[in-house]
Amino acid sequence: MLKLIVLVDNNKSEVSSRILNEHGLSIYFKIDGQTWLYDLGASSVWRSNASILGLMPENVNHLILSHGHRDHTGGLQYFLEINMQGKIWASPELLFCNYYTYRHNEKRDISVDSSLFQGNLSRFIPVLSSHWISYNVALVINNCSSFPRPYGNQFLMINDGKKEIQDTFDNEIAVAIKTSKGIVVLSACSHNGVLNILRSCQNFVGDIPICAFIGGTHLVDGLTQINDDVMFIAKKIKVNYPTTKFYIGHCTGKDAMETFKQEIGENFKQMYSGMCLSEKNGL
Repeated sequence: MLKLIVLVDNNKSEVSSRILNEHGLSIYFKIDGQTWLYDLGASSVWRSNASILGLMPENVNHLILSHGHRDHTGGLQYFLEINMQGKIWASPELLFCNYYTYRHNEKRDISVDSSLFQGNLSRFIPVLSSHWISYNVALVINNCSSFPRPYGNQFLMINDGKKEIQDTFDNEIAVAIKTSKGIVVLSACSHNGVLNILRSCQNFVGDIPICAFIGGTHLVDGLTQINDDVMFIAKKIKVNYPTTKFYIGHCTGKDAMETFKQEIGENFKQMYSGMCLSEKNGL
């Protein structure tokens, strides 16, 4: 039975003023008799919120890192300080690549702190392809390019120590969780495009319907909002996933949120720090 809590999101908590928000994402969930973390936000906020919510991150069995950007990996130091046994699932490129953004006409390093890997390499499990890692939990690598990717990707670069190129996000990891209601998809930033990721998850799990999507869409306000056809995405969602619930937050701008709200209707909910969902309550 799936139980899920958003530990960190950009949006303020609707549960308690003590629960903090930041530009980042971290999701805690329980299934298959184990506890899981999907990303760690940008700082120690995830750990503070976990404490407020009565969770015990020191006992987490699995940490999944979606990609190498600091707003998803910045809390890794605080995880390693308290958790000595959890498996860490990530693309191997996190171990040797640096990540940069050129948005706002300046170069900023948004890499994970690579020094944290020293002494912990045995805990890292490289993710090279889509596969089930427990009975009900799968890691999914995007294999669909039918739909446009977010315009904002053009500002994001990766450097493997030899050259710097635009990041293609070929190793971005989504999570597919099998429940009695269908598949729950977790997608941290959706740099590959939310429609491509949903299709990739469908391709992997087969005929099981997707009952919920939880995560970000990288459809930010400003320049990218002008160039991303958010209405097209929202209409495709409405037609292709008419019964799927969408809990959207993190790197999704207010304009995109409003478009999703208008088009998707009652199946759309804004994600926030401290949001709790469960299979028992129909997600």
